[in-house]
Amino acid sequence: MGKKYTYTLSVDGKGLTKADLQERFELYNQLYFDGKLGKCNFFWLIANPGDYGKYNLKHTKQGDVSMIGVARSTDWTEETLRELLVHEMIHMYVTTVEGVKHDGVLGHGRHFRKHMKRLKQEHDLIITLHGENFPLKDKKFAPKWWEKLILWIIDR
Repeated sequence: MGKKYTYTLSVDGKGLTKADLQERFELYNQLYFDGKLGKCNFFWLIANPGDYGKYNLKHTKQGDVSMIGVARSTDWTEETLRELLVHEMIHMYVTTVEGVKHDGVLGHGRHFRKHMKRLKQEHDLIITLHGENFPLKDKKFAPKWWEKLILWIIDR
């Protein structure tokens, strides 16, 4: 049997657990998506340059399971964490509610951008594509200029 690890991250200096992420998810689901998103599990992302969050749809025998990963390599504030979660929730909405299987090269195509615009208009909520404003705990995880350029080119 392997060792079981429990990770937490912090928001504004306070510890944050997966249960805290779930609480925020449920609140944002009601506020921004009319409660249409289904169940979602959370996981911690191991540090990768520029990888702040990730949405996965896992296919199992019992059905599809939505999963959102949150990076532990970022000094989150309440605002940046909200932006990250809502960003991943847009991916979830486009995939599970709208049924769109492919939305641009990295999932930031016209369906995703439609929701970015809607959230800006209805809630004055600005969602970025690649977390340009997220403060990293360690600068070694910051994407290089050429990685940013590649993302900009393929995500148009």
